[in-house]
Amino acid sequence: MRIRARDSCRRDQEAAKVGMQRAIAGIVARDERPLAAHLPGAPHRSPEASFAARDFGWAGAHAQLTGPLSIDPESGTVCVASARVDNRGELLRRLGVSLREWGEAVPTTGRHDDTHLIHLAYLRWGEACVRRIFGDWSFAVWRPTDRHLFLARDHFGLTSLYYALDSGTFAFASDQRVLIDADLAPVEIDELYLAQLLSVWPAYHGERTVRRHLRRLPPAHTLAVGPQSAQLRQYWFLEETPELVLADKREYLEGFREVFDEAMRARLRRDSGGRVAATLSGGLDSSSIAITAAGMLAGESERLQAYTSVPSADTRRFAGGAVGDEWHAAQLTAERAGNIDHHAISAEHVSPIQGIRSALRVHCEPTHAAANAYWITDLVQNAANAAASVLLIGQSGNAGISWSGSTWSQPIRTQVTRLGLRAWLRHRVARTLPPTVLRQLIQWTRRKADPLGNAVHPALAARLDLARRRSLDPDEQPPRTPLAGRMWLLPGRSSVGALHAQTGRAAGLDMRDPSGDARVLAYTWSVPDRVFYDRQTHTDRWLIREAMNGRLPDQVRLNRRPGRQAADVCVRLRRTADEVEETLSHVASSDAAREVVDVSTLRASWRIVATEDTPRALQLAVSTLMRGLMVGLFLSDHE
Repeated sequence: MRIRARDSCRRDQEAAKVGMQRAIAGIVARDERPLAAHLPGAPHRSPEASFAARDFGWAGAHAQLTGPLSIDPESGTVCVASARVDNRGELLRRLGVSLREWGEAVPTTGRHDDTHLIHLAYLRWGEACVRRIFGDWSFAVWRPTDRHLFLARDHFGLTSLYYALDSGTFAFASDQRVLIDADLAPVEIDELYLAQLLSVWPAYHGERTVRRHLRRLPPAHTLAVGPQSAQLRQYWFLEETPELVLADKREYLEGFREVFDEAMRARLRRDSGGRVAATLSGGLDSSSIAITAAGMLAGESERLQAYTSVPSADTRRFAGGAVGDEWHAAQLTAERAGNIDHHAISAEHVSPIQGIRSALRVHCEPTHAAANAYWITDLVQNAANAAASVLLIGQSGNAGISWSGSTWSQPIRTQVTRLGLRAWLRHRVARTLPPTVLRQLIQWTRRKADPLGNAVHPALAARLDLARRRSLDPDEQPPRTPLAGRMWLLPGRSSVGALHAQTGRAAGLDMRDPSGDARVLAYTWSVPDRVFYDRQTHTDRWLIREAMNGRLPDQVRLNRRPGRQAADVCVRLRRTADEVEETLSHVASSDAAREVVDVSTLRASWRIVATEDTPRALQLAVSTLMRGLMVGLFLSDHE
C-alpha cells in the first residue's frame, strides 16, 4: 500500500522534541559524493534536524551524527551512543584502565561517560566488542577512512534503533519519527505486517516495521554498512546456552539470586538524579522486581514509587478466572517493603481511544497492546510528574525468571497430573502428527474460532493467503520440545523492548527491565527445564517462588491466579460511547483503512462490547475492536 500524501507522524513537531536527550541519529553517504549532494534541501533534511537539542553533533563531508559523542583523533573514528553500561568495572580492567583513573562516580560529562567507554572497547576489540558489553545500549561508529558505519544493539535490553538504506545514503535513529521526518523515501505500508498484527500472529516482530523502507535493528544484532554492502549479523544466541547441572536443585537458587540482584543493582543507577519508580501488579515478576529494588533503595534511605493500574468498575464478570483488580496483592508487597509509596493509576482522564492515539504519536505505528494504552499513558505520565527518572518493569519474566517449566520435561505421570488425561492425550497426539497434517488441523481449528476474533478484511486475508502462510510458520505450531515455548525470548523474536524504550523516552523516563538482563536470561536458560516445576508440591515457577521466599509475602509469592490487564476496558468504552462511534465512522470513511480493516467486524464487536458483561466481550474489545481501531486510525491519518 503506497501512501500518496504526507506521513502524519511527521506533523507532530512537539512530540518529536520529547525525550530526545539520549537518542542518537545519523546519516552517511555511501558513495564518493559529499552528503550535501544527497540532501538537496527542503523538504529533505538530515535526521538531526528533527531533534530539539542540538548542543552536540558532528558533521563531516560524508556523514552527520547526533547524540552523545566520542571522537578519536588518532583513528578518526566517531562514536555516538545511547547507553548505560552495567559492567563498567570489568571492561575497564580488561582495557587496562584503573577505575580510579576513570572515575569512581558515574560520570555524566567529559571523556569518561559510557559513550567513550564503548568507543574505547571498539578501538581495542573492533566489532567483537559487542559480546563484552552488558547493559541497555545502542551505538554507531563511523570510520571515515573507508566510509564504514557500524551499528549495534545490546543483547536484549530496552533500546531502539531504526534505519533506512538505499543506494546513495544510509540513515539511522533511535526513533523512527526522525527517519520519517527526514523524508528519504516514499512511504509504503506493509499490509502483511498489519494483517499479522490484527490476527495476533507475532511474525511481524523482528526487523520489520509497518513502513517497508524503515527497518528495526533487532537486539543482539549488528549492521555493518559500507559503500557496496550492508551486513546484518547476530552476535548472541541465547538458545546455545549450555545446561547447568547441579547436584541439588536448591543450589540453583543461590546462583539466581546473585545474578538477579546484580541486574537490579545495575538498573538503579541514575546518571542525572531523579527518583526510581516501578510498575507493580499482583504478579511474580513486577512484585519480585519492586520488593528487591525497594530493599536496595532502603540502604540509601530512598523510597520506591510504585504504580498499579486499578479498574474503574467490577471486573469479575469480564475477567473469568483471572484477577481483574490487582491492587490488593500489590498493596501487600508495598506494605512488606516498608519504603514503597504505592500509587493507584485510575486513568480517569485518558479514554481508551485517547490512549491509542497517544501510543500512535509515540510509536508512529500501531502496536499489539492497544487496549492497554490508556493506563500505560497515565502511568508513565504520573511517574514523570513525580520526578522519576527510572521506571522499572518486568516485561521479560514469563519465559525467563518466572518460567513455569514445560510439562513435557516431566515424567509422564506428572504430565497427566498437570494437564488432565483428556488434554494430555490431545496434546500428545498433536505433538506426534506429521507437519502437513498438523498444518491442516491448525487451519481447520482457526476456521472454527470466533468469527469476530480479528478485524482483518476478508479480501485482504485472501489476497495475502494469510491462513496458509500462517499455517507454514513453525512458531505457530504446538511446541515439540520443552524449550520451544520460550522461543519468543530469542533476540529478534520480539520488538517489545524497542516499544518500551520509546514509551519511556517520550515521557522523559528511562524504562529498565531487570528480567531482560542478558546474564539473567542466560542463567535461567541454563537451568534444566525440569527444575522449574516441583513435583512434590505441584508448584510451577519454582525458581522465582523459592528465590523470593522471605522477600515477598506468601499471598503474592504462592498465588497462581493470573492477572488480567485492562479488564474494565469494556466499561470504559461504554462511558465514552460517542467517541467510539465517532472513531468507527472516521475509520469507515477512509479508503485506506477499509482495505485492511473489516469495519463490519468492528461494529459487530462493538455491539457485543457495549452490551455484554462476559469474558468474550472483553476478548473482543482487546483483540478485535481496540486493535482494529488503532490500525484504522493509523491508516486514515496517513491517507
